[in-house]
Amino acid sequence: MKKWMLTSLTVLLAVSLVAACGPAPPAPPPEPECALKVGMVSDIGGVDDASFNENTWEGVVMAEEELGICGQFIESQAQADYEKNITEFAEQDYDLIITVGFLLGDATAKMAAEYPDVNFGIVDYAYAPGIPNVQGIVFATDGAAFLSGYLGAYWADTQDPDDPQLGYVAGMQIPTVEIFVAGHEAGMKYYNEQHGADVQFSGVYVGDFEAADEGKLQGNSLIDEGVDVIYGIGGKTGNGGLTAAKERGKWGVGVDVDQYFTLPNEKDILITSTMKRLDNAVFGTIEGLLNDEFGGGSVYVGTLENAGVGMAPYHDFEDQIPEDIVQELNEIAFGLIDGSIDTGWEG
Repeated sequence: MKKWMLTSLTVLLAVSLVAACGPAPPAPPPEPECALKVGMVSDIGGVDDASFNENTWEGVVMAEEELGICGQFIESQAQADYEKNITEFAEQDYDLIITVGFLLGDATAKMAAEYPDVNFGIVDYAYAPGIPNVQGIVFATDGAAFLSGYLGAYWADTQDPDDPQLGYVAGMQIPTVEIFVAGHEAGMKYYNEQHGADVQFSGVYVGDFEAADEGKLQGNSLIDEGVDVIYGIGGKTGNGGLTAAKERGKWGVGVDVDQYFTLPNEKDILITSTMKRLDNAVFGTIEGLLNDEFGGGSVYVGTLENAGVGMAPYHDFEDQIPEDIVQELNEIAFGLIDGSIDTGWEG
């Protein structure tokens, strides 16, 4: 090859290399720093249950937006998943693991012992004695359920005065579900005492939180027996009972969250919902850890007094609840707070 050809090729190669390299691309933006890494392990039912799993996750999301933490969740498909899912977060050095539901009590205690440097919060469970790296989060929902039972009894009494009945469709028969039933029934009985009424109460535990179809079937059975207002307790199963009420032209009371906003198909038959503010409790647990005030070994209790539980607005029924009943409910709430009215719950 001639010398001038070699020189030309060398120049072309050099130009090509410069063109290929060009200016260096901008560096990717740095990953956002997390104030804390928070993992949530759901109970069966998932974070889209329109109930307690979903509201717990909303507390984590609130902390992401307001506190700069990084949150992630794992959905448990079966009880056998609990320990595995908790371990996954613990092995990734998460600062706080929130477990959701009474059924995770044993798995959370076991994993907390295996990972003493990891902090845990558990919804609907309290340990006695306390575990140093676990904060319990429980709710005195009997008080709020007492109020919704009183209101439900009034509604059944006015809509079906010859045979007024309240009913419930519940998930598993565990204390965190039984407390709703007990409070609701106690509120109904108090209404009967105050108004000389004879509202009756019946219901069923399905034994599952995800059985929407079975919940609907049981709801229809209760309606066939004369139930006017269905109390849906326990994730998708309770929601199935509310679906039956909607389809049969009856009424319902939701639980855990204001289900007027989470059950768009059934919202127009919901008189109210018995709420426990899981989102606020979880947010407070995360904020406490961030501020070096984590409540390990202790228990947060949501009550009527601290607004940890309550009754949702009446929404579409606002104009149909008379002022004297609203006043009675306000007086009952104060009585429940000061102890002059007792729900009878001893669980």
